Amino acid sequence: MQLPMHSAPNIKAQPTELIALPEVMQITGVKTTKIYDMVNKGIFPQKVRIGPRAVRWVKAEVLEWVAEHIAARK
Repeated sequence: MQLPMHSAPNIKAQPTELIALPEVMQITGVKTTKIYDMVNKGIFPQKVRIGPRAVRWVKAEVLEWVAEHIAARK
């Protein structure tokens, strides 16, 4: 899902891609329960509510989280 940049005032000039939980799990290798646990603990990117029962994650934030964990292993 792509959101136009003019819809959010303080976002970079590129569109923000939102991804669903299955893609978050594929990117991170982490399952649903652990993802929500980490979100609640504030150690994983926060979800974006897009409807009463629908959430997504900002793909760039998830990728950044992965990159930070890769960098931390050194």
